[in-house]
Amino acid sequence: MDHQFEYLKNLSTHFTSLSQNSSDLLSAVHKVSVDVHGQIFQEYVGPDAHFQPVNILRATIAREVISGETLTVQLVDEIKERVRQKDKKYFHFLPDHMIKEMEDYVVGSRDIFANWQKLWAIFHVFLFRGETKERTRRCLEELSEAFIDQLDINDYTFHWVDFCGPSNFGSTMAWLALYPAQKNSHMEAYQFFLGFNGQVEAGMTPGREVKDAESLELVPVSGFNEALTVLGGQKAHIVGLNRNLRNFFKFSPGAQASKWEQLHSAGIAALDFSGLDTGDLRQYRTHKELNVGAGLKEVDLSNQTWNLWLFKTAQKGDVVFANKGTNTCIGIGIIEGDYIYDENSSNFAHVRRVNWITDYVYLYVPDKIKGYKTLFRPDTFAPTKVSRFILNEYLLQFPQLEKVFRQHNLLAESVSSTPEIMQNEEILEMEEDAPEYSRPEPQAFWWLNANPTIWSLNDIQEGDRQVYTTYNAKKNKRRIYKYFEAAQPGDLVIGYESSPSKQIKGIFQISQGIHHREEGEVIEVELFEKLDFPVNWSELISVPSLQNCEVFINNQGSLFKLTETEFDIVRDIIDSKNIQQQERKLLSSESYSFADDPDKPFIPEEQFSGIIKLLRRKKNVILQGPPGVGKTFIAKKIAYEMMGAKDENQIEMVQFHQSYSYEDFIQGIRPGSKGDFKIKNGVFFEFCRLAEAHPERDYFFVIDEINRGNLSKIFGELLMLIEAEKRGVALKLTYAEDEHERFSVPDNLYLIGTMNTADRSLAIVDYALRRRFAFVELTPVFDGTFKSFLEQRGVSKELTSHLCASITRINNEIKNDPNLGKGFMIGHSYFCSYKNDHPAADWWADVCRYELEPLLEEIWFDQPEQVDKLAKSLQFAL
Repeated sequence: MDHQFEYLKNLSTHFTSLSQNSSDLLSAVHKVSVDVHGQIFQEYVGPDAHFQPVNILRATIAREVISGETLTVQLVDEIKERVRQKDKKYFHFLPDHMIKEMEDYVVGSRDIFANWQKLWAIFHVFLFRGETKERTRRCLEELSEAFIDQLDINDYTFHWVDFCGPSNFGSTMAWLALYPAQKNSHMEAYQFFLGFNGQVEAGMTPGREVKDAESLELVPVSGFNEALTVLGGQKAHIVGLNRNLRNFFKFSPGAQASKWEQLHSAGIAALDFSGLDTGDLRQYRTHKELNVGAGLKEVDLSNQTWNLWLFKTAQKGDVVFANKGTNTCIGIGIIEGDYIYDENSSNFAHVRRVNWITDYVYLYVPDKIKGYKTLFRPDTFAPTKVSRFILNEYLLQFPQLEKVFRQHNLLAESVSSTPEIMQNEEILEMEEDAPEYSRPEPQAFWWLNANPTIWSLNDIQEGDRQVYTTYNAKKNKRRIYKYFEAAQPGDLVIGYESSPSKQIKGIFQISQGIHHREEGEVIEVELFEKLDFPVNWSELISVPSLQNCEVFINNQGSLFKLTETEFDIVRDIIDSKNIQQQERKLLSSESYSFADDPDKPFIPEEQFSGIIKLLRRKKNVILQGPPGVGKTFIAKKIAYEMMGAKDENQIEMVQFHQSYSYEDFIQGIRPGSKGDFKIKNGVFFEFCRLAEAHPERDYFFVIDEINRGNLSKIFGELLMLIEAEKRGVALKLTYAEDEHERFSVPDNLYLIGTMNTADRSLAIVDYALRRRFAFVELTPVFDGTFKSFLEQRGVSKELTSHLCASITRINNEIKNDPNLGKGFMIGHSYFCSYKNDHPAADWWADVCRYELEPLLEEIWFDQPEQVDKLAKSLQFAL
């Protein structure tokens, strides 16, 4: 590490000297190659660049030097003044968009070059770039890793700052700091510190967030080994001080807090990392060892184990904020126990004992903390930057918590004059000092109807902004115009897509109140949460507590006011639906490949691929064949293969029967909660809406025993809409409430039906439906693959050969019987149930006596001698 140390030491000495002598610095910049000046000009004036005073100054200087101008302090001051005056003629070389940005640039009372009075702040980018910058950063990183290794502080991480400075304002100092990985940043801990600033200093330094910190203890050092000696001598003291500092974490109790009640009542926090085969974490001494134990590289850039390692190493006394989603805190707890591994748990096996001191719920308003759209990270267990903010908010909203906060020493933690949000290291212009967060007036809650023919919520992504006009197409004020006037930035909005969708598809916030644009007078909203599982109007209209909500009394309009209670009720319905769906997704969300499936159906891969090609073209297929050939089993495998995953959220299954109706399948009238009648959507209607909300995914609707229902009656007008060529065509349904309400079958939904050809009680499938489906014949399989399957299950070769031979003989008899045919053959699924938990011969005898013989008696009900002959052929002698 001596070379890295010396390189940084010499570079800092050189930069310090230049910063202290203006003529030397300007001379060094002037000597920089023309190529570098050209690069700087393009960086700051290229098509992707935006107006910033200092960047225009730099670009102009580069342009002047390229043209042969001598670089002087006077020239720098002259260009600064031209920028202050927004001299368009002087800056004629700027692209049009930057000229416009310069004109619009707001100049306050503070000089726009206040942060660039020192020449080094302006010119460091000319000298500290390219290989010099890359080598500097490599040296800082290599030194940091070496110190952690040599000091044996494996639970520490590092932060370094190069000669750009912490906010890109340029610095003659580069430094590195080692601090506990449990902390959000070095600012919250006592650090092992090494600084290069002409001379080199090492020792302990406290971060600025550490309260009542011990004084600085830095000493000059001349080389790597001397620095290691100094830091090693202070190791015990620094580590001890950090152990006495409290850490703050956010914790997700299952998807959408689905495990919260269970964990809260048990007084624990627990993580599900069953996807990683780690076992008990107490066997690992370091994070690197955990990575190796989980089958990853020692240094894994994906950070798959980072949350888990933090959970294991969190200290007793640390504070945990339980979250639901990214904007709701549902509880605060204090860690009271060491890490525990629950061997009896199949998923949430990693456990810490926690004293949950409150389960009051706090809902965060986006941007209440400057620049924070969300309050929490979306991961499982991680440090949080906003601990003091959350504690303050809890005290403000729930003053009754003061006693318990005081008991657990949280009052001191909840009050801070220091902004907690770190500065963005990429900004080039600092703002006036101001509080990072404040408590605005109480926000309002709204419901916004979006007309999908104007803008569909499906096309909007989180973070996108959309304007909504306050006047309709006839230039009249929209209904309840005063609501548009009252809407203010920060207000929360339920995003509802009106007919034909009739679904809540997202949560918005008002990003700008009434203002004028090309479209006219508008408000602006920003989508900050897009619902993975939209909530249908029918799921809301019957909720008793929403009956007096004005949007449910009269939904004709655009913007409706919600009370905070009404918003919370709708929000809870949204969360409940998404929790259920996420739990369902967690049960089976692993990737899938037919080629690698150890439990694949007994069907040739070529035939399987052919069915998929057919389904993609036709959109609808029916798998037909005798009972027991695995039609339903294959239907699901087809869906898995097309999705590439076992995602049950994208598969829906029903079974038709003689009483199944249009009302069950599509839509119908059902009794309401008050003795009235309401329109209720059927299972296929709802599934189509879900598929429509996610056009980038494939969805599969499986109809088992499709020929058992009255197909024309069940499908109704959908007989046309399910055709591949008619996907997306919208029709008015029988029970539509208005002329604008239309329904279509989306292009990304596939229908798979199954049909037993042996069912003599059923009528032939009607022609209108038959021409809309492709029919695939499946037959019993008793080949080598099936024999291997039985033998792997524990069935002997002798019994396997007997089983396949005897069933094949019987199937030939059935197929050749003019009164029966191949539709009555015996399928292989009858024989897939053996589990090797009792003798195979006994299992075979039970199958023959209780399943096959009754089946033969039914098939040849008038030929007892045939039944007796075939029954005897099934007998197996050991």
